[in-house]
Amino acid sequence: MNKGRITVITGPMFSEKSGELIRRCQKLVQYGRKKLVAYKPAEDQRYAKDEIVSRIGYRLPAISIPRHLTDELVARIYQETADADVVAFDEVQFFNKPILGLVEELAYRGKHVIVDGLNMDYRGKEFGYIGGLLAMADDIQQLTAFCAVCGSPEAVFTQRIVNGKPAPHGSIILIGDSDDYEPRCRNCFVPPHKVQ
Repeated sequence: MNKGRITVITGPMFSEKSGELIRRCQKLVQYGRKKLVAYKPAEDQRYAKDEIVSRIGYRLPAISIPRHLTDELVARIYQETADADVVAFDEVQFFNKPILGLVEELAYRGKHVIVDGLNMDYRGKEFGYIGGLLAMADDIQQLTAFCAVCGSPEAVFTQRIVNGKPAPHGSIILIGDSDDYEPRCRNCFVPPHKVQ
């Protein structure tokens, strides 16, 4: 019998979370001969509509789904993954609260669920339901990036940038890239309430 498990890959932007998810999934498919179904938020179309794409070019076919999970969508996901061994979710921080029950139930159904997501939003606070997913994870991979200010390899924060400077308060969700965000270590991160 397949034993389910939950793997959470987390860290700031530019830490190659999606790349790690893709790498793990490809290994399970190629060497472990596992059946995979992968999902991504439909709102994130920075690189492709029907693929998870990492910044260094790794690619994995994926089904785009709305980030607001409804009962009907969750039921559809259970059907689509009935024969899967591995179920992956990219950018999991964007999904609403039902993601917690969905991931947990998929694991109870014997799936290896692999998710990646930002550890914190641009304010330095827990992003979405990543904390709940970390709490139920069987294993966690905490990634770091190189700080855009000092070059330290220990960046764990995602700094929102406006006109080259740390951003003051704004919307939590702003899907963007290097024009809008940069990785920063704790010493170089400026939370919105400290922006001058």
